Amino acid sequence: MRDLTDHGSYSPAPMIEQAPASGGIRLSLDDAPERERAGRYREFLGRSVMRLDVEPLRDTPFEVDITVQALPGLQLFSGRLHGSRNQRTREMLADGKDDFSLMVNLGGPYLVSQGGRELTLADGEATLVTSAEPCSFTHHPPGGVLALLFPRQPFAALVAGVEDCYVRRIPSHTPALKLLMDYVAIARDQHAIASPELQHLVVRHVHDLMAVALGATREAAEVAQGRGVRAARLHAIKADIAGHLAEVDLSVAALALRHGCTPRFVQRLFEAEGTTFTEYVLAQRLALAHRMLSDPRRSGDKIATIAYDAGFGDLSYFNRAFRRRFGGAPSDVRTSQPQQASRRLM
Repeated sequence: MRDLTDHGSYSPAPMIEQAPASGGIRLSLDDAPERERAGRYREFLGRSVMRLDVEPLRDTPFEVDITVQALPGLQLFSGRLHGSRNQRTREMLADGKDDFSLMVNLGGPYLVSQGGRELTLADGEATLVTSAEPCSFTHHPPGGVLALLFPRQPFAALVAGVEDCYVRRIPSHTPALKLLMDYVAIARDQHAIASPELQHLVVRHVHDLMAVALGATREAAEVAQGRGVRAARLHAIKADIAGHLAEVDLSVAALALRHGCTPRFVQRLFEAEGTTFTEYVLAQRLALAHRMLSDPRRSGDKIATIAYDAGFGDLSYFNRAFRRRFGGAPSDVRTSQPQQASRRLM
């Protein structure tokens, strides 16, 4: 697999730029002349992903706005792409690439063919292809796509009969695919996984989830359930908690119902991290309250209002918990803000 980081300064056209949020490279052809788009896109693919022949469609506008991000053993190709037929021909196989690509359709009919098999992916569906055989991709508007490109080894050992998985539909409701889509958000956040150790861990979890979605071997599935699937579940549950912190009645039972598991399973996820569901929610609510108390835009709000907005239904309990966590009363945070502001102006 070509390492994208080797091409951080690659810029054959003004429409190619660094993408700071993901640490990758973004290509947008929105302002490029129509006649030049196929050539520029073909050149970009050859340098950053793999060689493909690009043929614009006659009846559909050719639009490209995609980002390619590289991690150890994984490339993420995502964005908007439609109006072209992209082919990897038999002549192009001479480059020796032998990688896999998990193609996830984020919007618009997506025609994928390889080895005599052909299917049209509906929104949210996915399939696997290999770069070692000729293949073809044709996307129609709105053309949202996510492709995960990764080496054949060691992934092939995780899936029973991986060659039988090529161009096989993975329905959008597949639990492992849903978890994968949530978890990929971590992989796309370059700041959250800045260290090489975290990057390798996240990539391993992504491999686990892809294997389960495709049909992991029994041994690999057991490992994945205790590693990648568990990590993705915990990430999804934490994101759910963050979105419902203000709800006083947020409960482990409600979370379990939304995520299709038992309350005890949710509790075990947090216990494996050395905490409990209750302790985690309390810590997140206290942190939220501290941010709101520090926010000059909320300086006129009563502390009781802040406490309620952070999900606390009992003001006395909030004050006690806040003092234990931060070593001072909520009002102390308010008092310190003007002093800190005046220091910054000095």
